[in-house]
This record gives sequence, C-alpha cells and structure tokens, in this order.
Amino acid sequence: MTTNLELFATTALIALLSAVVATILGYPIGNWLAGTGRKTRQLVSALLLVPFLLPAFLIGITLLPLQPNTFNSITGILWIIAAHVLMNAGFMARVVSANQIPADQLEAASLDGASGFRKRFAIELPQQLGGILSASLLVALYSATSYGLILTLGGGKVDTLETEIAIAALRDLDLRSALTLALLQTALTLGFFYLARSIGAEPAALFGEQEASSSGSKLGSVLGTILLLAVGIVFAGVFVRAITLGPGLIENFANLSGRGNRELLNISVAEAALNSLRNLIAACLIALPIAWFAAGRKRASYLVLLPIGISPVVFGLVFLVLSGYLPSAVSGTWLLVPIVQSLFLIPLSYQVLRPARQSVSVDIRDAALLDGAFGWKMFSQVEGPLLRKPLSVASAFIALGSLGEFGAASFLAYGSQATLPLVMFRLISRPGPENLGMAMAAASLFILVALLIVWIISLEARTQRQDR
Repeated sequence: MTTNLELFATTALIALLSAVVATILGYPIGNWLAGTGRKTRQLVSALLLVPFLLPAFLIGITLLPLQPNTFNSITGILWIIAAHVLMNAGFMARVVSANQIPADQLEAASLDGASGFRKRFAIELPQQLGGILSASLLVALYSATSYGLILTLGGGKVDTLETEIAIAALRDLDLRSALTLALLQTALTLGFFYLARSIGAEPAALFGEQEASSSGSKLGSVLGTILLLAVGIVFAGVFVRAITLGPGLIENFANLSGRGNRELLNISVAEAALNSLRNLIAACLIALPIAWFAAGRKRASYLVLLPIGISPVVFGLVFLVLSGYLPSAVSGTWLLVPIVQSLFLIPLSYQVLRPARQSVSVDIRDAALLDGAFGWKMFSQVEGPLLRKPLSVASAFIALGSLGEFGAASFLAYGSQATLPLVMFRLISRPGPENLGMAMAAASLFILVALLIVWIISLEARTQRQDR
C-alpha cells in the first residue's frame, strides 16, 4: 500500500518536473517567437496556447489512445509529465515572448561588444527571470492538481494525493484520511509558494504588445516546430477518431443528444453541456470582479494565488463536508459548483489582470478622479476600455477553466446536475466504440471552442492596434 509520504513525493515530483521541462522548452521557443514577424508570432503563439486553455482532463482523453496497452507506474508518470509539457510549454513560450527586453538595451550592449550569448544570459534572462518563475509556479501548481489527467493517463497505476483523496472520500467514506491527505496537498502548495517567493517570482504580463527585440533562437525554431507538430497530431487524432469510431461523424454528433449506449448516462451530453455553460456564466460573474479588485491593489499578494495550488478535489471535499451547514439556497442547488470553481479560477485571471492594471498610468487615473470618475465610471470609461484585451483574456481563461473543470464537480455535481467533463469521463470509462465516438465528438467541439476563443482574442488585439 502506498504511504502518505510516497503520495506526497510522487505528486511533488510530477509537478516539479512538469514545470521545469515546460520552462526549459518554453524559453527558447519564446525567444524564437519574439524574433519572428508580428503575424507569424500571433498565429503560432495562438496555436501553441490552445492546449493550455484546454482542461487537463481533455488532454488526457486526446492522448489516451496513443498509450500502449501495458505499462507500469514509471511509464504512467512519464506520460503524465509529457501531457503537462504539451499543455504548458506554449504558455511558457508566450510569457517569454511577451516580456522581451527593450531593444535600446540590447543595442547598447552590442555597441559595448557583448556577444549574443552574453546578451541573452547576462542582460535578458535576469530581467525576465521573475516573470518566468511566476509562470513556472502556475505550471507547477496546475500540474500538482490535474486530477482528471491522472485518472485518464495514470491507468490506475499512478497514485497521487488527489486520486487518494477521492478514493478515501468517495469509495471508502473515510473523511479523516481524506482530510489528512488534503492537508498534505495544501502543505505542498505552501511549499511551492515559499520556494517561488524565495527565488524572486513576480507576476508578469502574459500578453504584452512590446515590439520584438529578440534576435530569435535557432533551437527555439526547432523546438517550436516539434511542439506545433505534436499539438497538431494530437488534435488531428481526436478529429479522426470522432469521424471513424462508432457509427461515424454525423451519428456521433447526433448521439450527443442521447445518453450513450444502453442509456449509460443519467442525462444527455447536450444537457450536461448546458449545465457546464450555466456554471461558466456564474463562475465568470463571481471570479472576474474579485480578480479585478485584487489586481488593482498596490502590493501584489501571493494569497490571491494560493487557491490555484489547492486541488479542486480538496475544494470539492471540503464543501461536501460543509454543505450541511450552508444555507439550503446554496447547498441544495447547482450554485455550489460555480462558487467552488471561482475559488481556483480567480488566481489565473489575477495573473493576467495584475500586470495590466499596474501598467495604467497614475496620471490617467488621477485625471479621471479629478473629473469625478469613481467606481463604475472609472471602470467603464477609463480602465475598462484601456484594458479590454487583458479582460477578454481573463474572461476566456475563466470560461474554459470552468467549462472543463472535473475535480470539484465529481464531488458536488450529480444526477441531473452532471457537467460535460463528468459525462465524457463516464463515456470513455465504458467499453464500446459508440461511447468513445461520442466522447471524441464532444472533445472535438471543445477543441474548436478553444480555437475560436484564441482567434477572438487575436482579433481583439488587431482591432486595438488599428484603433491606435
């Protein structure tokens, strides 16, 4: 039997290796992106960002058919780390690309005789390091809490704190053991935050508009091309399986209005998608205003980021225990799921909004205050229009995060309140090409939605530049 210490070590190992590898790959890819033309950079970075916007559970589904039929726990851990890298390397590259050093600094260094290597590691990297470490912290925290991906790619051979919390609470009904494991998981999160703070991590812009100052990276171009091919192959595999499995493409999509082979599901996939859409809207209305307010404070606070490292499974467990003490208007309704989801969606939107709000000129704010712009007027007439793109990015992250959330929903959404990830997981958990074909059709729609959102964000950026 796996001990608590072994579970802690496995979870920490997966999170740290995922963050380190994603950062090592993302740094040269980001420098390569920064050295390309604006249109190329925009297109490539958007495509690389799509896996980051998809839920870990869905990435697990897309990679599942590629796994060998037999493997051990070590192989399972490697698959999980590879999935995390696929998800997050593009995100890390986007952070590096958005935080390039002003060109005049590099020109001055060139005049002083600095080589390309020296400029990269003596001038650029030290100034970028705080933002890179902050983004790496996000990757580590997400990788430590990717419950759905562990379930799909672990094959029952990889045990982490999250999976054991779920087993203890849902199968064994041992809340004491579950809470003990939840405390260990929280301790791991606090350890990551202490490490990040001690090495100088600071939130940085994720989607900057700074002109490219990088000379590019040959290694980054190779790695970026490989990553693009990997993303394309994985997503193409989903679309192909949606077409070929079961009765075929049209039937698979038509079956989404049903409950699967032999009425496997309690509700149809379409009904579950509507539940997820409803939760998405509620989570956005809760999380976005809180993140906006926190991002406007003068001092950055790691307390805002803390919930991102606490597993949705832990949140689900805690709220399941507390549900009997909450008002019936909340505990007995669907509202509990988006409330819990908003707790760990606030940190990511804060990471997007914090640098953006801090970049607004103090003179602009002071002039607006003198003209009587307070509260809503300040937002709607001054800061909102100036920060339209960061707001749209934060909203997109919250929306897709809520839509694909699996851990907390597995505790709190049941019966007719089941969400899209829950019914998709049940479909792939049962044998039969019809059920898997339905799951792949739903996954295809999810990928297309993420692509659409990335395209809208890119369109927003172009519109803003034209307005200038």
